[in-house]
Amino acid sequence: MGTSTKRMETIRDLGVGKPQTATNLIMIPLSGNPPAALEYLLVDEALSKKEVLVEEVSEGGTVPEIRVTNFSEYTVLVVDGTELVGAKQNRIVNASFLLPPESVTKIPVSCVEQGRWGYRGKTFQRSVHHAAHSIRKANVMHHKETLKAKQGYRSDQGRVWEHVACMSHAMDAPTATGAMHDVYEQKKSSFEEFGKKIRPVRGQTGAAFLVGGSFAGLDLFDRPATLKNLFPKLLSAVALEAMMAGKGGKGASKTNKSPEETIHTVLGEIAGSFFEKFNPVGVGEDWRYEGKLSLGKALYWNGDLIHFSAFGK
Repeated sequence: MGTSTKRMETIRDLGVGKPQTATNLIMIPLSGNPPAALEYLLVDEALSKKEVLVEEVSEGGTVPEIRVTNFSEYTVLVVDGTELVGAKQNRIVNASFLLPPESVTKIPVSCVEQGRWGYRGKTFQRSVHHAAHSIRKANVMHHKETLKAKQGYRSDQGRVWEHVACMSHAMDAPTATGAMHDVYEQKKSSFEEFGKKIRPVRGQTGAAFLVGGSFAGLDLFDRPATLKNLFPKLLSAVALEAMMAGKGGKGASKTNKSPEETIHTVLGEIAGSFFEKFNPVGVGEDWRYEGKLSLGKALYWNGDLIHFSAFGK
């Protein structure tokens, strides 16, 4: 359980860039978070370089955990919502973790393929997709209770499956095994259209998203290269939410505030909130807050902010 609290006043001072819009989705670039001293690899990079091995925890496997062996001399950053495909069923990572060099770590995950429990290759591979904000937010909300109860980062697995099923139904994207990955694959061309109008800009380290004029969420990293690497995944994940909102008649803005004003309000709330500290899987510090407009978490290493994410309430 958390033993101390802190504020994150530096969030208030982030640079807020010019909004970019595609249908009912708005992206606002964020900048100003200084780079961390830590040199790290994203798990996707490490997988591509064969610097990590990701597999079931045993031959029989267990749904809520997988095993990551880091062979490299670098720390590996795994961002919450990262999808890993293969092995006995596709999973997403439940929170953001820093895995130390030359280590073996069991990390908490959620299943996003309800109808399969059988090997499709012995290891997990990188995916071009990322969990939708609704799933990531559900995990953050669930962890409010599990972390305080010293029950770790396990998810409400039933709720995750419900989210995937709703996505499949809402997007008219049937999937034989209830796989989130299959839903995304069927909507690839739509994501490409969003990507033509929304792109990261020079110096951007974070992205805040509004759907139908309301704050959906944001991700902030310590360096532009990390944001640029992850941006296509993050965009398609929130684009899917925007597409579902549009189908439900929620495409129009319901606020008189400009997008910049909305984000400044959220950043102000974050900066004024107290964060509580928890010990994460791997190394670093996990700080979490909840406000009236948003809730979220920050992953720190040696005083440096590596990844911050927040979601609209």
